[in-house]
Amino acid sequence: MMTEIKKLIIPLTDYPHMPYWATLEEAIVLLNFSHESGFHTVLVFDEFYKLLGMLNWKEILRAINPKFKELSSEKIDIITSWDDNKFKMPIKDFMSPFDITVDAGDDILKVAYLLLQHDIDIIPVKESEKVLGVVRMHDIFHEITGLILQSKK
Repeated sequence: MMTEIKKLIIPLTDYPHMPYWATLEEAIVLLNFSHESGFHTVLVFDEFYKLLGMLNWKEILRAINPKFKELSSEKIDIITSWDDNKFKMPIKDFMSPFDITVDAGDDILKVAYLLLQHDIDIIPVKESEKVLGVVRMHDIFHEITGLILQSKK
């Protein structure tokens, strides 16, 4: 059974988002505020509201201490290792660009495959070259497993 991804789209306006010049501190505040709503990523836009990329908790942890990039088990004092100047840096310096997109008519299994292949949790969805929103891996997981469980009845 083919299920189009379109029904799982979260519109861009409903997702936490900021312009690329917003500071890392502002992004941290927004993510902490959005956490209760189940959002763990900030979408990053340019001045023309074009989607540029995303900033999630992984990028922020790497920004807090570059040693996280090497996944070091070395004991780190987070407070003394923090560089206050990073708080004021623009999020464009830490975000990950979106390298791939999917079409609103794409099958849910294709989208799940792409998310797994690229090791990402969200992906932009386009229709006629316009970004409609994003879909999240955990929403895809629940949709796929729900269909499987339903078919077992």
